[in-house]
Amino acid sequence: MTTFADESPAFDHLLHWVPDVPAAVEAYRAVDLPAHAHDALSGFQNGGWRLDERYVEILTVTDEEELRSSRYAEGLALLRPAIDALGGSGGAITFSVNVRDVRATAERLREQGHRVEEFAVTLEEHGVSFVEAFVLDGPAWAPFFITYDPPRERLLADIPPGSFSRGPHDLAGLVVETPDPEGAAGYLAALLGCERDGWRVPLPGAEVTFERGDREGIVALTLREGPPRPPAEVEGLTLRFEG
Repeated sequence: MTTFADESPAFDHLLHWVPDVPAAVEAYRAVDLPAHAHDALSGFQNGGWRLDERYVEILTVTDEEELRSSRYAEGLALLRPAIDALGGSGGAITFSVNVRDVRATAERLREQGHRVEEFAVTLEEHGVSFVEAFVLDGPAWAPFFITYDPPRERLLADIPPGSFSRGPHDLAGLVVETPDPEGAAGYLAALLGCERDGWRVPLPGAEVTFERGDREGIVALTLREGPPRPPAEVEGLTLRFEG
């Protein structure tokens, strides 16, 4: 795959918006995806299914008033178009792409004519900070870019062995439904700076496949390894177990 070599784009995490995080976590666990939930904080609650550096974040707002004065407010404001596109229900809203230097990626995207907004977060209690760059002029599902400090590989290395289990399944990719798969695949490939294979963009960590349909958004995850099982739906997101 040809990429902007100094950016090293790779899948980081998917954002799955749900009405109730603990209930969604239980639904993940029921299909052998060992998700977890955190306590609500400042009007925001999340949880997730961690695989390695990659993860699925399960999130919601629990109190709009509290959220306005929280550190999560600015980031969620940038996600509102994707959340609103769900029409009040649950579903995957977007995904994140890890890059070597997100500010350099943001500058490259601006030079290509995109409107980009950057957002920085410091989590002092965890000894980590990150910067995100959101493309404001694309479809709601379009990814945002992220760089961690320290880098995510070092963060994972610092987690004690046995702290989490991904379970029997691995994430193979994301499925985006769109009326124009050809155009959408071309758009994403140009955004990431990589080649595409027809309606598929082979992003390291999770390939992105486009399917023709009336919707415009992420509709499914494809999962490999583990025992075969029928597809399952969790809050607007279909889980396709491909073995």
